[in-house]
Amino acid sequence: MPMYGQSLGQTVKWDSKSLLFDGKRVVPVMGEIHYSRIPENEWRRELQKMKAGGVTMIANYVFWNHVEEKEGVFDWSKQRSLRHFLELCKDENLPVVLRIGPFCHGEVRCGGIPDWILEKNVELRSEDPKFLHYVKLLYRQIFTQVQGLLWKDGGPVVACQFDNEYGGEGSYLMALKHIAQEIGFDLPFYTRTGWPELKTPIPYGEMIPLYGDYADGFWDRSIKETAGDYWKAFNFKPFRSSSAIASEQLKEGNGRITKGDELYPFFTCELGGGMMTSYHRRVYVYPQDAYSLAIVKLGSGSNLLGYYMYHGGTNPEGHAYLNEMQRTPYTNWNDLPVKTYDFQAPLGEFGQKNPHYYILRKLHLFMHDYGETLASMDASFPQADKPQTKGIDSYLRWSYRQKDNSAFVFVNNYERLQNITDKKGVQFEVCGVKFPQKRM
Repeated sequence: MPMYGQSLGQTVKWDSKSLLFDGKRVVPVMGEIHYSRIPENEWRRELQKMKAGGVTMIANYVFWNHVEEKEGVFDWSKQRSLRHFLELCKDENLPVVLRIGPFCHGEVRCGGIPDWILEKNVELRSEDPKFLHYVKLLYRQIFTQVQGLLWKDGGPVVACQFDNEYGGEGSYLMALKHIAQEIGFDLPFYTRTGWPELKTPIPYGEMIPLYGDYADGFWDRSIKETAGDYWKAFNFKPFRSSSAIASEQLKEGNGRITKGDELYPFFTCELGGGMMTSYHRRVYVYPQDAYSLAIVKLGSGSNLLGYYMYHGGTNPEGHAYLNEMQRTPYTNWNDLPVKTYDFQAPLGEFGQKNPHYYILRKLHLFMHDYGETLASMDASFPQADKPQTKGIDSYLRWSYRQKDNSAFVFVNNYERLQNITDKKGVQFEVCGVKFPQKRM
């Protein structure tokens, strides 16, 4: 299986199209796995399973309340040992995007914010100097775990994400970045979630916005099947935003992106590899859901497929329950199971290989073999003027990506819980070529 190389100490750059490793364009497969939700002695085996499934990059949250549940008492031992996990990623030649908060969400108690912070007279997720003081202490502690393991040192940490699902002033995200850089986080690139729209933008080039889409969501307020805008994720589209992510908290305007974000490469960090069940909405995800999402995102122009989650896990033991629930001082209005975070992911809570692990692997091998060619290709949407509604079945959904008279065609004839029929008489015309020669 092609890898980025035998050493992680390569140059990494990015432009409006893609990431470049040693000048070569790549289309990574990024898989989310939470080290603190998996026993330490299973990490290497599970990372190897992810590699075998075609994952070439790791995404990982550092949950604040997993490591400092009590003020001033940091626990980096056993399954909370970030350093050991990163050392294993280095051994396995897997670059890592660290999502360091302070707010993460991730269906963790208070979104990862420790309860004791909520007892302080501080304004959370703001430029309040008192809040940033505690963030600086957190970032310093995280840096003790990653020092010597940054990309420039030959380590796996290639990027950091600041906060998550934040829609306030861009200056807050910049304040987090400045704190991290002052401490020593000197990395090839930095990221943020591209949703919701920021109230004020950040300067171009400071953080690459990453996007996502899900086949269904436990967070939706309705308990009806196919509620919400999830059907849109099964249609090729010439824009990056989604109005289905975090719909319970973001409400109106969730589908808008910050002006200027379209100048960045199109990357995803939360493409639904599965879905958790909440107590009010118990979603069952089918293997084809994840595969269809991936095909559509790649065919819509994405040059990094990041799955959330790719590997499930189990909430660790704490002084309090560490699952997301409404009976906490800082809530996201959902009640999640106390322990399980299986997420119906390609690799489940206990490392079991689910059917979409195998289905997705075929697509990932294509990305490995043809990523350098695909990355520079623009996406085209022959059916952009056709009506798009839930369950529409009057035409075959397809797109293509092309450059210099060469192209890849992407086809999707699936939508979750909809009766999409086989299509006959299909013929494509791309770059002056019609195929198949006879309509089938």
